[in-house]
Amino acid sequence: MEINYKGVQCRLGTYRINGEDKPTLYYISAPNSEIVYEAGFEELHYGLWGKVLTDEEYKEIVKKREGR
Repeated sequence: MEINYKGVQCRLGTYRINGEDKPTLYYISAPNSEIVYEAGFEELHYGLWGKVLTDEEYKEIVKKREGR
């Protein structure tokens, strides 16, 4: 699913950390790199930019999507 998170166009998926899949937003595009950093995105793996979500952030995103 594609969403706009704090001004960053991204895709919701998962990223495996310590043997556990975590909900993650993967960067698609943004108006500038400052917005990407401010939204909390980081380079998870060489060339792969994402933001691993906390449980609260994930629940907030799901609620917003269901409210549409």
